[in-house]
Amino acid sequence: MKLNFKHIFACAVLCFTSFTVAADNTVIYLLRHAEKVDNTADPDLSVEGEARAQVYASILQDKNLTAIFSTPYIRTRKTAEPTASMHGLAIQEYDPAQPEDLVSILKTLSGTVLVIGHSNTIPELVNMLTGENMPDLDERVYDRVYRVTLEDGMNTELSITYTDPRTPIESVENMRMIQR
Repeated sequence: MKLNFKHIFACAVLCFTSFTVAADNTVIYLLRHAEKVDNTADPDLSVEGEARAQVYASILQDKNLTAIFSTPYIRTRKTAEPTASMHGLAIQEYDPAQPEDLVSILKTLSGTVLVIGHSNTIPELVNMLTGENMPDLDERVYDRVYRVTLEDGMNTELSITYTDPRTPIESVENMRMIQR
């Protein structure tokens, strides 16, 4: 088969369009800060929390992160620090009381982004990005990794994975289901 200029041009347009659509995707990893040392207003990470922050960094090491967002608290910033250091990125602070501002920013980005927040703010952000209705995390839960994929600012996929060590609260969750 002999290719003419029209065939080559059509093929080039198709390839470029496919590449452009893929480049407009944004993958957002949303994590609750790692384990804290105590319940004071702005605690540091515990030894377990520091270890989990390293686990998060290892999970994200081969992702090509383009931005990292954290609330302005010690525990969230320290959770983000190993990943930020690994990728050579600055941690950008956001106001957890203004989640719509962060969501607006996230919807304009492309590439892979990390957001660190809290037991109530991470599910809220996931809900705002996806239209889901996820409840706040139990205060003892630190092992969830939410991954939201946006295409042109719209939700295309939500997945939840878990890190080790897992949070052993299944009996509490089962008890809640029995009480309903």
